Amino acid sequence: MNTPTLPRYNTLAARAGMRLLKGQHFTHRDFQNETASYRLSGYIEHLRNHHGWIIESKEETAPTSDKTGRMAIYARYSIEPEILAMLKTEMGERLARFIEAVEKYEGGNHA
Repeated sequence: MNTPTLPRYNTLAARAGMRLLKGQHFTHRDFQNETASYRLSGYIEHLRNHHGWIIESKEETAPTSDKTGRMAIYARYSIEPEILAMLKTEMGERLARFIEAVEKYEGGNHA
């Protein structure tokens, strides 16, 4: 596996990536509630295809409020623990600094 690259810290791709690197498993709705973004799948695609990230997608199904009884099918995204461990070994402090920069940006410290 080639070492993946990191997106700029002040992007929504970075905000999705930070959550993945922290071991979170999340859906579009989770991400939307935290970031007000409707484009999680686009950021996941960007991380996969432009930065070389290995991201797991697990399909889930849930009922909707649609009067037809329609079920929604969506993905829950994560990075497998073995991949995370390997990334931490390969990237070390660089990964920690990336997470810290994204957290700082999300906290409103846009220095």
